Amino acid sequence: MDLWRFPLLLVLMASAVLGVSAYSTEEDVLPDFEFILGPRVGVKYLNMSQEDFSEEVSKLANEGDYYPVVSLFGASLEQRILLGSTRSHFSIQEVALVGGLEQSIAIPSLLLLIGYRAGVGFEFGAGTLIGPSGAGVLLAVGWTFAFSDVFVPVDISVTLPNNNIPLGVAITTGFNFRIYRS
Repeated sequence: MDLWRFPLLLVLMASAVLGVSAYSTEEDVLPDFEFILGPRVGVKYLNMSQEDFSEEVSKLANEGDYYPVVSLFGASLEQRILLGSTRSHFSIQEVALVGGLEQSIAIPSLLLLIGYRAGVGFEFGAGTLIGPSGAGVLLAVGWTFAFSDVFVPVDISVTLPNNNIPLGVAITTGFNFRIYRS
């Protein structure tokens, strides 16, 4: 078996055994479409030396010593397309983040992700990241926990390296709530 399949298999088996639901257990009539909104916090590591990172940041802020581990703060807007009578859905998510505030810098980034979330909470997606250094591809996997009608996602994302963007790994969380159902 390929090594990359093993963690995915473990998560899927755990979700089946635990039966953890990403939604409330109320027997509501499920809508076809939902808008979800909420804040995001996290931390991101960029695979580059401190000197290279400091040089990149000096293009946006004052010169100084900056570290390639940055805090993330922002907001997420998500549109969910529910799949029939199941609690699984496809999602389109827009995320605006600012990184590096703990170092007195503000590195903006915008993300657009398209993904799938199983009714038990397991989720994955892919999309684009746009920031001051350019654009790149982002892959994400995680789990959403539900507490009544508040959803708490915990995600790990990887920014694939290209000519302008280094490899990056981020862990983010936050909370979401419904703002519209149809």
